[in-house]
Amino acid sequence: MIPTSLIVFVAITSVAVVLQMAILLALYLTMKRTTAQVESIALDFQRRTTPIIENVRDIVADATPKLKEITSNLTEASATLKAQAETLGNAAVEIVVRARNQVVHADDIVSRALDRVEKTSESVQNSVLTPVRRVQGIMQGLSVGLGSLLNQKRQGRQERQAGPAGDEGMFV
Repeated sequence: MIPTSLIVFVAITSVAVVLQMAILLALYLTMKRTTAQVESIALDFQRRTTPIIENVRDIVADATPKLKEITSNLTEASATLKAQAETLGNAAVEIVVRARNQVVHADDIVSRALDRVEKTSESVQNSVLTPVRRVQGIMQGLSVGLGSLLNQKRQGRQERQAGPAGDEGMFV
């Protein structure tokens, strides 16, 4: 005969297999229902997004040539601006160099003019003022000499006219 433990073991195993089958059936049904819901959501999402995607495709198709043109224009403008900036930079350097040269030239002119003014001043002083001073000295000498001579003549006349009293008036 078959031992009881073996019968119990087979019975427990059978119950376990039936229980496993029930769990797997429940999983299958749940998965089937979830898959149906996900497919429904996916179809609804696709139905709603298809017009949006088509509109985006139309917009991108329409905008692509314009974007290419804008990019091309920006590239050309950038190149033009770069060339003009270089030209402007070169012109600025040239202006600075020319201005510096003009300042040096003007400084030379002013320095020469000041030297000439100084030489002219010395020349005027030597050729005009020195003779004028000499003449002034001679004139002053003549003036003092004439003044002295005239003074002596006056004193002589006054002494003759005043007599001895005139001498007393001179004494102070």
